[in-house]
Formats: sequence, structure tokens, C-alpha cells
Amino acid sequence: MAARLGNKSNRETFRSEFWFDKTDPRTKKRRPGTAPRMQSRLEDWTNGAAHPTWQQARASFRNAEQRVAALVEMRREAQACHEHLEQLRDDQVRADGEVHRLSSLLAQATEALRGCEQAVSEARVQRDTAAQARHRHVETRPGLVEMLLTLGRATREWRSALAPLEQLLRDAEETEQDLREQVGHLSGREQALRREMLGAQDVAERLRRKGRELNARLAEHRERLGQAYPGPQWAGAQRELRAPWLDAELDEARSALFLAALRLHEDFLANTAGTMLKSLRAAVDVVSGQAPSELPEETVRAAWQTLFLVIPVVSTTFASYDRMFAALGPESLGWLLIDEAGQAAPQYAVGAIWRSKRVVAVGDPLQLEPVVTMPRKAMLDIAAAYGVDPSWIPPRASVQTLTDRVSRFGTTLHQGEHPVWVSSPLTVHRRCDEPMFGLCNSIAYDGIMISGVGSRASLDDLFDGPDGPRVPPSQWIDVPADKPGSHAQPNQVRKLRRLITDLGRRQVSPSRIIAVSPFRQMAGELKALKREFPGLDGGTIHTAQGREADVVFLVLGGDPARPGAKAWAAQTVNLVNVAASRAKRRLYVIGDRAAWAQHNYFAQLSAVLSESEGEAVRTPR
Repeated sequence: MAARLGNKSNRETFRSEFWFDKTDPRTKKRRPGTAPRMQSRLEDWTNGAAHPTWQQARASFRNAEQRVAALVEMRREAQACHEHLEQLRDDQVRADGEVHRLSSLLAQATEALRGCEQAVSEARVQRDTAAQARHRHVETRPGLVEMLLTLGRATREWRSALAPLEQLLRDAEETEQDLREQVGHLSGREQALRREMLGAQDVAERLRRKGRELNARLAEHRERLGQAYPGPQWAGAQRELRAPWLDAELDEARSALFLAALRLHEDFLANTAGTMLKSLRAAVDVVSGQAPSELPEETVRAAWQTLFLVIPVVSTTFASYDRMFAALGPESLGWLLIDEAGQAAPQYAVGAIWRSKRVVAVGDPLQLEPVVTMPRKAMLDIAAAYGVDPSWIPPRASVQTLTDRVSRFGTTLHQGEHPVWVSSPLTVHRRCDEPMFGLCNSIAYDGIMISGVGSRASLDDLFDGPDGPRVPPSQWIDVPADKPGSHAQPNQVRKLRRLITDLGRRQVSPSRIIAVSPFRQMAGELKALKREFPGLDGGTIHTAQGREADVVFLVLGGDPARPGAKAWAAQTVNLVNVAASRAKRRLYVIGDRAAWAQHNYFAQLSAVLSESEGEAVRTPR
């Protein structure tokens, strides 16, 4: 999968291990029990060794690919179902609101219709009364004799009284007619609203029915996906602890697809063995430095592409990168993955970045900074002479900090009064128990980290059992520095030796222990203990970057006559953060507590490792 390249020695070793069989010097044949190397495999395929046809190889790969595609499609459906349900809930609220609005309007229209119908009844009574009054008056019309006797006065008076009665009847009839028209209008509006409400109720019911169906489907998805389903429980820290939709079934299928892709590459080599034998022979010569230096860039790039077809990843240091890829121009390589980017000076990475199309920088600006040997004043003077901004100067500048600077996504951490922008932070920490996790989270990461360790205690756990700790808890063992003139303190080394011996009695072997110090003089003493404790890893804090152990001893040392050295170690959070975060189970600090606890970060370290945290580590007399 990956080749360790870089310097000339590594490339020669790779060429030997990858291309040539392990042979018996006497028989010149491959040693029994050793696998054939690439050259022999290609020759065997060329000579007719059995292998799948290219059609069979493609079909096998497609099967694995289609399985992943089907599982992904199911999860896409689940996500679409989830999103549809969210939209459906909004639609349901609007539909219920529309039903409520129409119901209110219908009630108002019905009330108005009933009132208008009541008014029609009253108007009808008034019209009948007016008609009866007119009819009675008509019946009292004067006869001819009365008209002659009164010389027409009776007729004139009758007619005068008839006019208002007729007007009253006409008004009553018009009022009744108007009210009847209003009743027709209101009845039509009521019927229209009733139809609208029935339609709205039908929509709301369809939405409720659809919601029940979606909920039932989502329940099936939730049961199938388990904790991979991003439901309501995915709040806060839970969201960071797992990937949405990625359950064991899909994870296994993706792994199978990856292996199928590797088999596809192998089957391609088998089906083109003759051509690949020549191509890879040339590629191996280029990689190992055996090829002529005047080869054109296209040829060298093709050789590397051929190698990447077989081995997709190669590793190298920046120091060896330019020599190894000297013939390649800009964007010749696909991906550059920079590990421990927080320790890489930007200038070292320029050539690698220039030759790559895409770059992923992975690192932590709050762990160790780049190591530079040039005095800072000299770097500042050179930068000023050439108009270079100091923000490009290590150790404050690293590949990680400059990558962070141009990244759109991230967060701001606060180191005292100094904000630190970090891009795309991975917030789940899966190494350290308490108190190491809490300490680093507090002093370095603004409390945004989430512990993914969980409980490790079990019946057979070496460090913590169900009845309590079997190995003493993390703590600060106070051993004052008593030797001026040196950062190495012999009494602290003697204490360390006794503590390692005691841990050995508790079945904690030296191979599970790292001993580190801020100072090279003390680190030299720690390295010397390897002879006494085989497997022990000792050195400076810088050498521990990227490593981990169950137990870490931070042996502080420090010349009591040079307090400025302690202030240097406490300048930034980096040293304490690195030392503490190497320890998986226990962190023991050996040093002059009163002297070191006066300084930032070491004061917090002292606070979490107080004597009240647990019993002192027992040491043999």
C-alpha cells in the first residue's frame, strides 16, 4: 500500500524488497517460504500463470462498486425521507392553519347567513303587515254618495292616506328583496367556503397520511442504521463522535470496494504483464536513482505514474523530497499529504507543494513548533532586507499555521489574549484518560475537545479495575533540583529509576513507558536508562511528538541557578500540551514543584496533579 522512500538508502531498500526475490546464495533460487517479488510475479504472468481475465476483473470490481452504490442510495433515500418529513411538517402546519382559517371564515359566513335569513323573515312580516294595512285601507274607499255629499273631500283624504301605505309596502318589498339577494350571496359564499375547507381538510389529511408513511419508513431506517442515523440524539458532542449514515454495513462494503480496487490493479498488471514488466523496471530505476539524470520530465513522470499504479502512496521527508522528485515540474503529482504540519517550516514544504495539484495539511499549531537553528534576530534582519513579512518566519509560522490562515472553515481558540485560528478542527480526542485530557482541553483547546476514549476499566485491565486503580493515579512527584550548573538532576533520575522498577512489579513493562524532559541534558540521562530498562523510550519532549505510551514520565530537571530556562519552557502552551497528551493512562511529573508551579501552564499541570488526586507512587526502600 505504501513505500517508505526519501533518502538514497530507503530507496535502495525499497528497490530490493519490491523488485527482487529473496534468493538462496547457493542455489540462486528463491528462498522457501518467501513470497515472489514484483519482477517474478510479472514474469510468471507473462509465462502463462493463471489469473482472471480483464472482463472478469472488471465484473468483480463492478459488483463491489454496485453494492456500495446500493447502500449509499438507500442512505440517500433515508436522508431525502428525513428532509421530506421536515418539509412535510412545515406543510402540515400551513395546511392546518389554512383549515383553521377557512373554518373561522365559514363560521362567520354561516352566522351572517343565519342572521340575514332571520332578517328576511322579519322583512316578510313587515311586508305582510304593510300589505294588510293597505288592503284594509283600500276596503274603506269612499263610495259615490259619500264622495258627492262631501264634494270629493272624502276621496281626496282617502287617497292622501293611501299613498304612504303604498310607499311603506314598496319599501318593505324592496327590503325583503335586498335581503333575499344577500341570502343568496351569503349562501353561495358559505358553500364555496365549505368546499374550500373540505379541500383543505383533504390536503391536511393527505399530509398526515404521508407523514405517517414517512415516519414508518424512517423508523425502519433508524432501526437498520442504529447510531449512524443522525436523529435528535445527534446533539452536542454526540454529533462529533460518529459519521452520519455510516454504519458497519456500509463501512464493511466500502472496505470491500477498496480491496476490490486493489485486486483490479493487480489483475490489470496480470493482464498487461509484458508491458508492465518493462515499465516497472524503468520505474524502479527512476525511484532508486539508477536511471540517467538527463531523462526528460515526461519520461520521469510516466515512471512515477506507473509506480503509483502499483503502490499508491510513498512517504518521504521534506529534506529528501526535492532530490527524489527533482525532474518533476509544477503539479506533476496528484496529492500531497503533510503530516505533523505544525512542525514543518513553510520553506521546507515549498517544493513539495509546487509539485502537487492538491494539498492536505494535518497538524496542530498548539503542539510542537518547527525547530529552527538560525537565531531569530538573523531571520528578522534577512526578512527586513528582502521585504518579507515576519508572519512567514518560523517557529511561529509553520505549514499548518499558513494553511489555517487561508482556510475558510475553522474556529478561533484563545490562548490568553492571543486568538489562534485553526482550520477544520478534529475535536474528538481518542488517546488520553483524565486528567491529561481535561488539562490539554483547558489550557490549549478552549474546552472544545470531546473525549472519545470512554471507560477502559474492566476485570482484566492492568491500570484500572472495577474496585479502583491498580496502578497509582497520575501525579506530581516533588523532587527539588539540588545540583546547580546543569539541567540534568541526578536525584530526579534516581527517583525515575525506582518508579520504573515499581511499575515493572505491577506488570507495566518499560516498552509501555516514555520518559521525556524539556532539556537535552536531562534527555541524555533518560536515553541512558534504555540500557537498564530495554524498551524504554526516552528523550526530549520534541522527540515524543507523534508518539504515545500508556505511561509518560515528564522529568523536568532544570538548573536551579538558571530560572530563565523554566520561563523559556513556559513561553507557550506547546511543551506541556505535547508532554501531557502523549500519555494514554498515566502521567507522572518528577521535578521541583515549587519552582515550576510559578510558571504558566506548569501551574495548571501542578493543580490537576495535586496530592489529593491519589496516593503517592510507592517506591521500594
